[in-house]
Amino acid sequence: MALFRTNICLKALLAAVGLGVALSAPGLAENEKEGQQAQVSEEIGDLLNNSLRPANEANNWDKALSIIKEGLAKAAPGSYDEALLYQIQAQTYFQKNDQINALNALERGLAVDDKHHYYPEKTRQEMRYFVAQISFNEGSTTKDPQRQAELYHKASQALEVWMKDAKNFTTDQLYFISLLYFYQAQPSTEPTHAKEKGTNLPLMEKALLWTEKSLRSTVRPRENLYQLKLAELFQLGRFKEGAELLELLVRQKPDSRNFWQQLTNTYLQLGIAAADKHEDQAAFSYNLRAALTIERAQQHGLSTTPKDNYNLVSIYFNLAEYGEACQLLDRGLQNNTIERTRANYELLANSYQQMHREFKAINSLEEAAKIFPTSGQIEYQIAQIYFTIDKVKEAFTHMKACIAKGGTEKPHIAWLFYAYLALDLKEYDEALKAATKAAEYPEAKKEAKQMEEAIKATLQDRENRLQAES
Repeated sequence: MALFRTNICLKALLAAVGLGVALSAPGLAENEKEGQQAQVSEEIGDLLNNSLRPANEANNWDKALSIIKEGLAKAAPGSYDEALLYQIQAQTYFQKNDQINALNALERGLAVDDKHHYYPEKTRQEMRYFVAQISFNEGSTTKDPQRQAELYHKASQALEVWMKDAKNFTTDQLYFISLLYFYQAQPSTEPTHAKEKGTNLPLMEKALLWTEKSLRSTVRPRENLYQLKLAELFQLGRFKEGAELLELLVRQKPDSRNFWQQLTNTYLQLGIAAADKHEDQAAFSYNLRAALTIERAQQHGLSTTPKDNYNLVSIYFNLAEYGEACQLLDRGLQNNTIERTRANYELLANSYQQMHREFKAINSLEEAAKIFPTSGQIEYQIAQIYFTIDKVKEAFTHMKACIAKGGTEKPHIAWLFYAYLALDLKEYDEALKAATKAAEYPEAKKEAKQMEEAIKATLQDRENRLQAES
């Protein structure tokens, strides 16, 4: 029995009963009331030696927990036996990966220690830190908002007590502190404000402060620290600082697709914010930076997907840089680095029209017609462009093709346009057929009927003249 009555350290005790060590203790603290070092009672010592040790050596954790429960029933409330058993119980639950029960055991052990100070300071600090970590881990996985708030609050309380007595912090500990405050600052995580909306900005500022301490604590910060700082800056609305940090990161890690995408999106966000404030020059500048960021990424072989290429085109369109946008879109459609959709070809054609380059617009749509050979809508658009440059015959040819391919998304418009073109070319029979067809649609009935009557009158006049001449 001597093993449990000498002035031993807890680490040695845990090794003696066959447990792995997660909670170390270089020595036992003095019992404040007795003025002497605490000792395990003979009864509990026998239980640990004769019953718990074999169960632990056999990795029979359920039996071990049953023995510890038996010991707790025998231990005097507030005794060193009770504090020690709670600590061993927590360690055993760790072996079973039972975080919640381990947390409960740690809290009970600390509650006893708060009154009697049995644990060495190092052990006490480790237990507090474990309480914070487990509470945070459980809080981050639960789907119950109220429960999550309670666990984050518990983690925060334990961590702040731990921080008061901590002499220095490792990088990982600084990261954990900032991560806890970051999660706690999210909407609806405070127990007393569970129904409130929005980020807790003072707490997010606090998280950012600790993240910066963590970054300064190491020569080569890990990427997760930078990502956390970015998330904090963005939630605080400090997008300019976020862009500056990302510029640093893309220089350090030019092969990171994620950093380039984040930088592009940040500049776009700054551009939107500036536009909302009617700061046109700033909005132009930020959008241009976004475009240049995509192009810089492409120099490193990144941001080269069809979606990325299309986004670059869209930014140049928004900047009214139509020449650059059209060149990129045309090249992308030709070499298939931008998705060959009908909408993209129509966008290219419309853009060329905006630049008064009608034949380039027609060429684009003719390319689209090869890819979408059954689309009457494309033929209709080609006809429209030819009509605007007074090439009625060519317009009529493509309207014939439009009708043959099933018309347009709004059939009455196609038939009316076909009728007008035929009438202009004095193709009266075709014009009458088209007007009659258009009249079948309620949207065009009135106009088509008027045209139909006019064409019939024209045809009748022609017939009368022919009869007179004969």
